[in-house]
Amino acid sequence: MNQTGHTVQKLSLNNLVNKLNPGFAKEVALIQVLKALTLKRLWNAIINVLSFILSGITKKTIVWGYPPIVNVEPTNICNLRCPLCITGSKKMQRPYGRMNYDHFKSFIDQVADKIIYITLYHQGEPYLHRQFNDMVAYARSKGVYVTTSTNAHFFTPELAEEIVRSRLDSMIISLDGVTQETYAKYRIDGQLDKVLDGIRNMVAAKKNAGSKVPFLFLQFLVMKHNEHEIPMIKRLARDLGVDRLLIKTTQVMTLDEAKEWLPESDKFRRYELTEDSFKAKQGKGLCPRVWLTTLVDWDGQVVPCCFDKNGEFPMGNLATGQKFADIWRNKKYSDFRHAMLTDRNSIVICRNCNYGIGLFK
Repeated sequence: MNQTGHTVQKLSLNNLVNKLNPGFAKEVALIQVLKALTLKRLWNAIINVLSFILSGITKKTIVWGYPPIVNVEPTNICNLRCPLCITGSKKMQRPYGRMNYDHFKSFIDQVADKIIYITLYHQGEPYLHRQFNDMVAYARSKGVYVTTSTNAHFFTPELAEEIVRSRLDSMIISLDGVTQETYAKYRIDGQLDKVLDGIRNMVAAKKNAGSKVPFLFLQFLVMKHNEHEIPMIKRLARDLGVDRLLIKTTQVMTLDEAKEWLPESDKFRRYELTEDSFKAKQGKGLCPRVWLTTLVDWDGQVVPCCFDKNGEFPMGNLATGQKFADIWRNKKYSDFRHAMLTDRNSIVICRNCNYGIGLFK
């Protein structure tokens, strides 16, 4: 416990990536991230983490370096209608679209020598962007670790081969049921057979190319209607030949959603739930996200983190010609970080955030 009464959590490169992107496997961190490290990137990460720690101790906003992890949204358009997703439920308040490829390259050029890791997804299905593999290849050409998340409805043998050639480091594939009935209850308009065929195509493409990447992580969101299938999804993951199974808790926004979707087992709930209320479980300590990471929406808008799904806290826009370095240190960002230091719960998007407890079981 520091002088301000806040816990400043011990951070290393491995647990930093695991905390901010829990789908990142330990074995991948040891191999792939080390390949992405350069002296400049390592130094940037060190001074960035130090600035976060000093901010927590002094309660003054100190920012050194660039975020070592960045999130980029290729598109917020999706082929599915998942009820708890703001895209699928049509609760998206931002315009729909796809990121301009030149804008993407410009952003990568500005940060590539500093960042270690990039997540190419936010809202929407990344593979609905026609130049998505080009985005991956461009970021990988700069030596940056790249991961994405997908519903895997488009993985023909040909596309699977293109994905392997893009040198994508890892991929999270959502699969929330082992039968069509269970799967489609949440993944509305989804087809289980297409997903299973897509996974098999990815496994085959890796094998044919003699490639260990992309690492394939099968992700299972635990909900009331599918929690009984956890033993079956474990067997299915082994049969499919994926690299790792991720059992993930589900986010809800309202009490009605909590009652309808949250599983019966408290182990797989990220909320304290009663008949009349629900509250996100939160770990102790300051959240480092607004120091150590950032998010760029498809239209170039920069927001603090992935919990700002509707762009409620715009910090600037790269598509208008603003430079990321200027946005990263501007007054809006500074004020947001100060609010994080002094009263995290005053920030509306933070009230439903579970930073510090872990979202994977």
